[in-house]
Parts: sequence; structure tokens; C-alpha cells
Amino acid sequence: MPAQHKAPQRILCLYTGGTIGCAPTPLGLAPKAGILRPVITDLLTQENNLGITLTLREYAEVLDSSSMQPADWLRIAQDIDAAYHQFDGFIILHGTDTLAWTAAALHWQLSQIDKPVVITGSQRPWLEMGSDAPANFQRALDAVQSQRHAVMVAFDDLLLPAYAVKKIDADADAAFAAPNWQGEWPRIKPGEYQFCPLDPNLNILSIKLYPGGETWLASSINTQVFAAIAIETYGSGNIPDHFLLKSALKNAVQANSLIINCSQCIRGEVRQGHYAAGSFLQEINALAAGRLTIEAATTWLYTALAKKTDHDSLRQAWQTAAHMV
Repeated sequence: MPAQHKAPQRILCLYTGGTIGCAPTPLGLAPKAGILRPVITDLLTQENNLGITLTLREYAEVLDSSSMQPADWLRIAQDIDAAYHQFDGFIILHGTDTLAWTAAALHWQLSQIDKPVVITGSQRPWLEMGSDAPANFQRALDAVQSQRHAVMVAFDDLLLPAYAVKKIDADADAAFAAPNWQGEWPRIKPGEYQFCPLDPNLNILSIKLYPGGETWLASSINTQVFAAIAIETYGSGNIPDHFLLKSALKNAVQANSLIINCSQCIRGEVRQGHYAAGSFLQEINALAAGRLTIEAATTWLYTALAKKTDHDSLRQAWQTAAHMV
């Protein structure tokens, strides 16, 4: 993406791990600290990057993104918030497998941020011949120098809002898309940035329906009390007419669990109650995700429930969040 405006910039770059900084090991590719600084330094000498002062911070333990946890989402957000006034923008280098989860979690935590936060990574290690890493990093640099203030994902030829992203390909350079995004960026009000840290200790369940798994899912839901459940249902928000599953969900609601109904489809909208098969979730007051992804819904729960627990306030906040796409 060409930058809309370029000026001297102070950029903080956090390397959390992932393929972009991987090196071969006897067990396969694994993230390694220390190998990105020389190549990033070299890229910054290019004419279109003159004027950038970039501070690279590598985490002591760089992780494959499959190992990322809610506590890691919190740490990244805390590091950005702590450095908020020292830098003009931020780049996060991250593995691709759970990048969409971290991106959504940062969107909710860095509420109304009026600086660019850009998340990127690569499908092949930077030091591998033909890697997509240099191009992705350059797109992140261009995005962080632009006038767009939001939490964004830069990957391949796309710049996407963090809350709408999904990984759609495990191999191709075009690994990410925002299939349900309608093309409008959030409107940021300058001066209203608020850090909203999530609570990684919340007992939140994110599950996906599958034919034949209803009894097992019901048993799992009944084993403990969850603060919230995000459930990927069929089509426009439908569940099977299964007594044990419905009973388990009803018990969860009676135990004060908040339920969000997300679609398994990557495109389309949850229209709870449009079909009779979705009416039960409407009856138990599950929140309809609309066009939001399971990643966005789950990470919203970690953030929203850290601030408030009364369901009326949460429902009101969700109505605003669910209409973003």
C-alpha cells in the first residue's frame, strides 16, 4: 500500500516470534532471536524509508504463534501502551497461525488509538530465498507512516482492519482476508485513546459445532462455570435440535455465562431466529455476532468482561462492537 503521507517517524517494532524470524532446526523451522536486526537495518537504508527511526525490541522468548496465549495478547498491548507517547507508530511481527486472534485482541485493548499499529509476518522465513517477508515488512512501514490511525494487518497487497481479519490460506502469500468487512474503517476520535487491558485469567470457552459432537460438547459445557462462551454455529446462527446441548447452554446462561453466537461461515451474517433452528439461542438471549469473526468475539469477551460484568452493560457494548463490519 503506498503511504498517503510520509514524515520523520519514530517507530517501535516488537518481534514476538513467528515464521518471519524462523531458522531451520532438527525438528523443523522455529523462531530465533537475533536474525532480523541486520535485514531490517538494511531495508531501512532504502530511499523510500529515509527519515524512519526504528527501535526493534525482540522478546526474550520468541514464540511460534500457535503457542500464543491471552497473556501474550495482554503483554503486547501493555508494551504499546507503555511506549505510546515515545513513538509515532508501532509494528508487531507475529506468526501467522494466530495472528488474527492477536490482531483482534489488540483492537479491543487499544481502544480509539490515534496512532497506527500494524501487525505483519510472513509465510516464509526472511532469510529464505524468495521470502514474502521483506515485502510484508515494507507494507507495514508504509502503513505505519500513513495517516490512517487504527490497529491494522498488513499482508501481501492488503491492509485490513484488525478486528475483521481471518487466516484463509496456510501456503499462499495472500494468507489473510477480511471476507465480511464492508470496507469502512473505524472512525477514530483524536484524544480519546483508552487502554483497556484484557483479563487473561477469565474462564472463556470458544467452541465449534460439528455433527455428532453435541453430547460431548454438552458434557464439556456442564463440567464448569464459564464467564462466557463464544460458539461457532451453522449458517446464519443455527444449532441442532439436541436436548443435551440445549440443556447445557441453558444451564450456562442460568449460571450467568454470556453467550455469543458466531457463524462458521467466513462470509454472511448471524441472523438469530431467522430459522427455527436459531430460535433457541434467541430465547436464551445469546448475543448475535452479526458479521464479526469468532476471533473478534472471543477476544472482545476477554476485554469487555475485564471491565464490567453486568449483562445489560455488556449487551449495550456488544451492540456497538457487532455493527463495526
